[in-house]
Amino acid sequence: MKKLVVLGMILLSILAINFIDNKHDLNAEAAKSSLEKDVPNNTNCAFCNMVVYQKKDKMGVFSGQAIKKKGKVVYYDDIGCLLYDEVKNKATYKKYVRDFNTLKWVQAEKATYVRTTLASPMDDGFICFAKASDAKAYVAKHSDTEIVSFKTVQKESIEKYQ
Repeated sequence: MKKLVVLGMILLSILAINFIDNKHDLNAEAAKSSLEKDVPNNTNCAFCNMVVYQKKDKMGVFSGQAIKKKGKVVYYDDIGCLLYDEVKNKATYKKYVRDFNTLKWVQAEKATYVRTTLASPMDDGFICFAKASDAKAYVAKHSDTEIVSFKTVQKESIEKYQ
């Protein structure tokens, strides 16, 4: 009888481990598909709890998302919230921002940033471009703008909240 109980416990353990592994795979799939979708309705910023705008809204261009460990996807109203949330939580996320022209998700570290005087949810005013040439074209057409590095955006975001 003891052998049957032990065998049953082993089988349950194997099933539980398989379920947990499958759950992580599903989370990873959900994270991947989030890059093909818009911000869900009624989403609040994972850092400041303000509204995160969808791409149809003029403020939606400033939205960001992060894929945390195990594939959990969270959204931010502004690049500053996203970057400081990483620091606050002593974590590294896969970070994505919206391309100013196409509104598609772009990996944050690969984007080209432009400092503007545009009103953004947290008044950071940074806009992002997938292509450096698009950022240069924007700066050429708009006074009081400049291209800045990702490191500059990080530094200023961290300083703002400290």
